[in-house]
Amino acid sequence: MLVHQFFDFHCQRKPDSLCLIFAGKHYSYRDISHQSEQLARSLRSEGLEHGDRVAVLCENCPEYLSLMMACSRIGAVLVPINYRLAPAEVLFVLQDTKTKLLLAPDGKLTELVEGLRPLISGLTVISTTEQGDYNWQNWLEHGAANTAEANFSKSDPNTYSAFLQLYTSGTTGNPKGVVISHHNIIALYIMSQTSLPVKSGVGTRDLVCAPNFHIGGSGTLLLPILAGASVVLHSSFNPVAIVDDLEQLQIDNMFIVPAMIMAIIEYVPNIEQRDFSHLKQLLYGASPISTGLLEKATSIFKCDFYQCYGMTETTGTVVSLSPADHALALNGRPELLQSCGRPLAGVEVKVINKQGEALARGQTGELLIRSESNMQGYFNLEQASRDTVIDGWVHTGDSAMIDEDGYIFLRDRIKDMIVSGGENIYPIEIENVLSKHSAITDVAVVGIPDDKYGETPLACVVCATGQTLTIEELITFCRDQLAGYKIPRRLEFYEALPRNPSGKILKKTLREPYWENRERKIN
Repeated sequence: MLVHQFFDFHCQRKPDSLCLIFAGKHYSYRDISHQSEQLARSLRSEGLEHGDRVAVLCENCPEYLSLMMACSRIGAVLVPINYRLAPAEVLFVLQDTKTKLLLAPDGKLTELVEGLRPLISGLTVISTTEQGDYNWQNWLEHGAANTAEANFSKSDPNTYSAFLQLYTSGTTGNPKGVVISHHNIIALYIMSQTSLPVKSGVGTRDLVCAPNFHIGGSGTLLLPILAGASVVLHSSFNPVAIVDDLEQLQIDNMFIVPAMIMAIIEYVPNIEQRDFSHLKQLLYGASPISTGLLEKATSIFKCDFYQCYGMTETTGTVVSLSPADHALALNGRPELLQSCGRPLAGVEVKVINKQGEALARGQTGELLIRSESNMQGYFNLEQASRDTVIDGWVHTGDSAMIDEDGYIFLRDRIKDMIVSGGENIYPIEIENVLSKHSAITDVAVVGIPDDKYGETPLACVVCATGQTLTIEELITFCRDQLAGYKIPRRLEFYEALPRNPSGKILKKTLREPYWENRERKIN
């Protein structure tokens, strides 16, 4: 089974049914199918074959869905790149994938694309701003004219072939490419359709605003389409535009992160007076939700709430807190809001100690997950893959407890990760940059609570003798080297950072004052 075969099933039976609404324009399944076939031929005309990587740099747009289907048709692997990254970070991804083709179909990231051009020799860029054969529309027409055969694959992909490669931050300082197969996507689709109380299908509409370079964006775009549903696609998060579409376009389902819910409530005028009567289900993830925010949100949206927990390495959601669980939480069991829920159908979970032994209910250890949606591995990182997936179990790096009813309660992160507004940030990336500043002799970055984003990076710095540093200077120094969401907005000075006898910085000691009186050491 291949991803595009599900799409083609719906296209063959109802070609004129609505597939996407984007920026006020309607696209049928036939429209997206036609564009995906054009793209498949154009990719083949560039010499791409089964297993080759195709990099794409764009905000959410219809062309991204067409690219997914095109890559599925020819067996290529789509690599969506985080457009919030600094040029040096994008450069790493392009070099790591060894791609020679970068697609920029929406014309919104011209400055970033132009900044990359002199950094990579031999890179072919296809964009709306190019001239001649490498202009997006000219390229499509030229490729279609020169490769008109219907059979796109020179070596047929199979269900275990790679389909997506999504980059996630790594503890070594460089991001890792998570390889996701057709089988992983289809397994996630089956698990979700079985487990979700409100299911996408022919006649339903999902609103998608999470960025495509995250599994949250690619996943929430793909799953409704595989079910034959319609998607209202937003290029990026805009709270007013989202509320307008929820009210006017009869949306059934939407996935956002709690920080987005907060932004909608805070920044949309007269939000309490808007009509959300058609919205059936609001899915949220990346961080838990506070009781106060949930109560406000349920009174406004008046729909079911569904918390999602997963990671790129599990192809997205594998654990959920259901609408029934949310109702329980608001009626006598408030502690359930501190849980990420219970496993989806077909997902196994367990908690282990440092010796790898399974722990009993109520004991805290590392959370492990096993399902058919677990990634193939990290691209060209065999040891990291073996360390993360052992006997089919993904080691999440999250410390957790499973109670007697099977609810999972996250306690802390074993891996040193910060989750800010749904974005994963590894401190080592920030530390590598800050360590190059002439005023800094020692540095550690930790996550501290933030009411808006859940967590935010704090830079703990030891300055060189006679040197000073302001937060404004730090931000300016980082701006060209780090994505904006990774740059610390908080700075603390130390005479010396705390270390254990082996010299390792005691980050727990640095974090503790900020997390006092909180049961959970993540937010």
